[in-house]
Amino acid sequence: MVEESVERISGLIFVSLMFIGAGIGLLFGRPDVGGALGMGLGFLAMAFLKYRGVKIVSEKTISLKGFIGSIILASIGLLFILAGVTLLFNLEFLIKYFAGIILIAIGLIFISLGFKILGG
Repeated sequence: MVEESVERISGLIFVSLMFIGAGIGLLFGRPDVGGALGMGLGFLAMAFLKYRGVKIVSEKTISLKGFIGSIILASIGLLFILAGVTLLFNLEFLIKYFAGIILIAIGLIFISLGFKILGG
């Protein structure tokens, strides 16, 4: 029940921050920058809300609900923020290299998690 409400609210927060960023970007004549920054902040907010699910069950047991997912969402959020900042300062050539490396790393993480799940 609690996890379902966190999922709902994190999705709503993401969408709201995306629209707020796009609106601010439109006001300054750069909806691409605003949208990228809004999506980045939205992913970071989702990661934070999912990370809140970490609970200490006892002194020797920690329940990590959505820990890996939170790290991935935070990485995606930082990638969008980086994209927005590079667009703002006309440094698009940096996106090609940094974003490419980060996306490859995220893909490798997904592959390794997939093999871990398949391997038991």
